[in-house]
Amino acid sequence: MADPRADNIRRTRALTLVSLAPMYLLAILAWADPWREMALMALLAYAAISLTFAGAIHWGRVLGQFNNSNQFPTQLFGVLAAFIGWAGLLLPREMGIPMLCAGLTFVWGTEQMLFSDDLPSWYRKLRNQLTGGAVLAMLIGWAAVMMPMF
Repeated sequence: MADPRADNIRRTRALTLVSLAPMYLLAILAWADPWREMALMALLAYAAISLTFAGAIHWGRVLGQFNNSNQFPTQLFGVLAAFIGWAGLLLPREMGIPMLCAGLTFVWGTEQMLFSDDLPSWYRKLRNQLTGGAVLAMLIGWAAVMMPMF
């Protein structure tokens, strides 16, 4: 008999890790002159969307807890992730990519420090992999931006 929880966790892991593929494809395309501008624009947008999604997860966590306690700090944290993503899109690429890397790291770190007890261990492990993979892809793209300056 199949275990629905284990199946859901396995599918979530697979989908989440596959979601890194566009970041790496775009980061690699950023090194090819004909694709650079499009790839960097798409990489920034994808990272901003990913950051917003990571913040929105916390809105989902609190929806069923409105009657239990003050949920404003968690909601504010979720919105802050979206603001960081949006600001990263407005900055020049040289600064936008590091800002998005910092935003992804900020959300991950805050989850580890403040929400660790509220999040399942499988999710925390997955977030470690996802954040590390996303930041690495973004740094590959950032290197493509910065290399012509040297």
